[in-house]
Parts: sequence; C-alpha cells; structure tokens
Amino acid sequence: MGIFGNTAKKYPDCKSREDWFYKANSLIAENQFDEAIICFDEALKLDPKNPQIWNNKAFALVESGKPKKAIPCYDMALKLDPKNADTWYNKGTAAGKAGKFKESIIYFDEAIKITPNNSLAWNGKGFALGKIKKIHESIICFDEAIKLNPQYFDAWYNKGYALKILGLNKDAEYCFVKATELKQK
Repeated sequence: MGIFGNTAKKYPDCKSREDWFYKANSLIAENQFDEAIICFDEALKLDPKNPQIWNNKAFALVESGKPKKAIPCYDMALKLDPKNADTWYNKGTAAGKAGKFKESIIYFDEAIKITPNNSLAWNGKGFALGKIKKIHESIICFDEAIKLNPQYFDAWYNKGYALKILGLNKDAEYCFVKATELKQK
C-alpha cells in the first residue's frame, strides 16, 4: 500500500503511463519528491522499459536526499538508452552527491563523449576532480565549461575556488567578481 495509502485512489485521474508521469513531474515541481517517486513507480508498472521515467525517478530520489538509491534507476535508464547524455550527467551528479567522485568523473566523461559541448558535464567533472584534489585538471574543465557558456555562474565560481586553493588569489578574485556579476543578472 505504501506510505501514502492507495495511490490510485489519491489520484483518480491517473489512468495511463502519461498521466502518472506528468503527475510525478508536477509533484517534483512542487518539491514533493517522495510522492513523485510513488507516481513514477505507477508509471513504471505500465511502461517499465521507458528510460525517461527511470531517469526522472532517479532525479526525484537524488532531490529527496537518496542519491545512492538513484544510481540503480540511472543504470536502468542507461541500459534502455545508453546514448542519453542527460542521464549520464544526472548519474554523475548523483554519484557526486553520494561522495563517489571518481565514479562521477567516469559518468561525466560519458556525457561529454556524447555531447562535447555540455557545459554542465564539464563543470560537474571539474567539481569532482577538485574533490579528489586534482585541482589543475579541474581548472581545465571549468575553463571548458566557461568557453562553452561564458554566462555560467557556477563554472566561474568553481574556477575561482580552485584557483584560490592553488594560492592564485588575484585570478581567483577575478573569477569570484565575474560569478557575482552573473549571479546578480
């Protein structure tokens, strides 16, 4: 029955995979992640081979603070659609939130292989590299993210933080000022 009782009674208008999927996504937009996960499970009962449902369920798990539980869902999504760069990126983010930075780098690399112009994946890889103390390599990734998207606040901030770790305070300050300008826009 689950923690919310009979899900079908709670959402009588949900009859199809699409109904459950869109209901779950609307619940995500309202930050109701646990309930969204239940609705994704209903959608998966009707369409277990839909990679987007698996991906979105995993996202809800990550957002609800359960990144380790999200990884098997991303695995299923990637088994069904191995060329989905967004899913690889999302799996990298989940691995990072679970503290598995070396794994997350592998997943970000997969996203980058599929879409080399993915500034999010470059930034995520840079962040993970920084977490394992590969600061010079992380800066290369942040530079790539900034080259692809010069308005990317997080990449500028992360680069500044990495430069500060290296003691390059003047360069770091430039990045922090740039990040602040972008954040205020």
